[in-house]
Order: sequence, then C-alpha cells, then structure tokens
Amino acid sequence: MTVYPSRKPEPYIKATCPECINALEFLPASGLANQKVQVKCWSCEKTVDFELDSSGTDLKSKVAKSRFSRKRGTDDSPLSTEYYDLLGVGAAATQDEIKKAYRKMAIKYHPDKNRDDPTAEEKFKKISEAYQVLSDPKLRKRYNEYGEENGVKPDGGFVDPEEFFRQSFGGERFVDIIGEISIGRDMREALETADSEPSENDQQLTPEQKAEREAQKEKLEQERAETRAKRVDTLVTKLVNKLSLYTELPDNSPNSVAAFTNIVQIEAEDLKHENYGVELLHAIGGTYTMKANQYLGKSVAFGLGGMFHSVREKSYIFSETVGTLRTAFDLQSSFSELAKAEEKGLTDEERSKLEEEAAQKGLQAIWRGSKLEVESVLRDVCDKVLGDTTVSKETRKDRAVALKIIGSVYCKVRPDISPDDLPMNPEARTSSSSSAA
Repeated sequence: MTVYPSRKPEPYIKATCPECINALEFLPASGLANQKVQVKCWSCEKTVDFELDSSGTDLKSKVAKSRFSRKRGTDDSPLSTEYYDLLGVGAAATQDEIKKAYRKMAIKYHPDKNRDDPTAEEKFKKISEAYQVLSDPKLRKRYNEYGEENGVKPDGGFVDPEEFFRQSFGGERFVDIIGEISIGRDMREALETADSEPSENDQQLTPEQKAEREAQKEKLEQERAETRAKRVDTLVTKLVNKLSLYTELPDNSPNSVAAFTNIVQIEAEDLKHENYGVELLHAIGGTYTMKANQYLGKSVAFGLGGMFHSVREKSYIFSETVGTLRTAFDLQSSFSELAKAEEKGLTDEERSKLEEEAAQKGLQAIWRGSKLEVESVLRDVCDKVLGDTTVSKETRKDRAVALKIIGSVYCKVRPDISPDDLPMNPEARTSSSSSAA
C-alpha cells in the first residue's frame, strides 16, 4: 500500500483573482493586519491587491461565518464585493449596468470559447450565480448585508448557467411557439462554420480515428435530427390548437374575426416584454405570414402567387444565412484582435472597450444563429399544419388565414415607449408651457 507524505498545515488565505476569476491561495507574512498586500496570480500572472483583516490571516471583505454576526453590510458598503468584482462593476451599479456586464463576461468566459481552459466552466457558473443574485433586488440587498456564504440564493437554487443563458432569448413564455433554443450550440456551430479549414491535428489522424470521428459525428447528427423532429411535431400540435380558435368559429363575420385578432394582440403585447420579445415576435410573424401567403397564393393566377412567395422565401433564407455567417466572421475577427492586443499590452480602459465590442458582437452572433434556427423550425411546422391531409381543404385554408392574422399582429408589435424616449425640442417645450399657462 502506498504511503502518502503530509505537510504541516499553513494558514493560507483563499481568494479569487479579479482579473481571470481563478481561485487562488497565498500565505502572507505575519504582522500585516489591516494592510494591503500584492499577490501574483498563478494563472494569469498578473499582480492584484488584497486587503487583510485585523488578524492578518484572512481578507477584510471575507464574509462573516454566522448570519447573526453583529457585522452587517449596507447597499453603499456591502459586506462582500465578490459578486460585483466577478462582473466588473461597482456596488452602486444599476440593473442595466449589471445586465450589460453579465452579457460581456458570460460571452468572454463561455466554455465553448475557452475549450483549453479547464476552469472556464467553473468561472461561467460563478458569473451566472453573481448575476442571478445581483439582478434580483431582494437577493442583492441580502447579499450586501450578509454576503455569499449566508444562504443568498434564488428560490429553488441557482439555475444551470446554460439554461440561464438560454433565457436571454424569449425564455419559457415562447417555448409553446418556438420550442427550446440551444444558444451554446448555435454559437459553436456558427464559429466552426467560419473556420472551415481542416486543422493539422485532423490531417494526422489515422484512418481508424477518422472513421471513429465520422461515426460519432453521424450519431450526433442523428440525435439532433430526432430531437428536432420531436420539437416540430410538438409545435404542430400546439399551433393547430391555437389556430382552432379561428377555424372553429361559428362564422367568419367581422365581429368573430375581430375577437380572434384581439386575443392574438393581447398575447403579443404580453410576450413582447420578454427578453428579445419584440425581435422574436417579428421573426415568428414574418415566417407565419410568408407561409400563409405561399399557401393562399396557390389559388391565385394558376398558382403563380404561391410560386412568387416561395421565391421570396428562398431569397430571404439565403440573405439571413449569409448575414449570420458574416456575424460569425466578425466575432472571430474581434476575438483575434483582442488576443493580439493582449500580447502587445493594453490599458484597463482599452481592454474594457475591446471586450465590450466582442461581447456585443458575440450576443449578436448568438441571436442571429438562434433566429435562423427558429425560423427554420417554424417553416417545417407551418408546412405540416397547412399540408395536413387529415382535414378538409377548407379547414387548411382557414388555418392559412388564421396564420396570416397572427403573423400580421406579431409583425406590428412595437416596444413600449416611455416619455424619456421621446426627444423634445426646447422650443416646443417652451411653447407647450406657454400654452398651458
């Protein structure tokens, strides 16, 4: 049996590097109570500052072990700033600043972008936890007062970061319309498409290894195809049920059509408040309208109407695909520029600016990829709904009319406008005040 050596315990202080968000520990010299010390990170090799507490054996910002400790932070001076540090914001940051910082950090440390970093997933989880707490006013207040180690968690615990990231586009409210979106997969595929040349490692694989890789790829593609087919079938059932509110109307009088339209408008006004709600409604509405016009156009000018809309659809798909690939290329270019700039040396301001630009392009790439997937799935859903031979031709026509109504309503949805969004000419404001007087 192997005998393992041991060592004398040392009072190492555990901390997190604010630069690379890796865990580290260090052993300060004695007699440094209430003093700042500089520590070189083992991972990024950058020097960072930490402030020791009155004992000199722990960090001053370390959370008290007991929730009922006399020490208690405030909103202006939180007991712990670790979550704020993870997102790179101050304790006074607004909700918009916190959301913006989260998106930037989540893309920067997404595991798919850091495959060579074994700690990337853990960083991603910590960033997600920080956002989930700081984006909730009640949890943020509790965190400011008691810190992380005293039960500061959302109801039901922290959400899986991939699932939480997915909620950035529609969330649960859109699942019955578009199904589940795989954000991480869309981003990965877009980036891999942009880098299509075979790597040196691929060229060195043996025939057996290449065959094994191809078999794994085929298996994954088959699983993905099966998942997509189930998703389409589920959405077909849900869409048929929604359209039945129109197809089962006792008559097609203006009042009946208006009642159905009003139901759709109420739904759309509710959905638009979700993340990317307006953009998703426009994408869904555009697909519904295009497919409805295709079907209804088959009976116009010997079918030429349907052919016209089919050509328009193919042109739109090509345009969107090219746009998505360009976004992926642009994102890859931004990461390359950031890497080169890092090698030459950057100020904090320059690094922050480049990271912000990359984060915005990353978010755009994810959205474009997700939109492309959603529209592709919905086209298949509409084709099945309108090509259903188990119902009469008249019912299929009514479905197409209802689909066009829903599409029209969705496409007309606009974001809410507050008074602050309306620019007012000073002269107009003066004139208005004079009129009121």
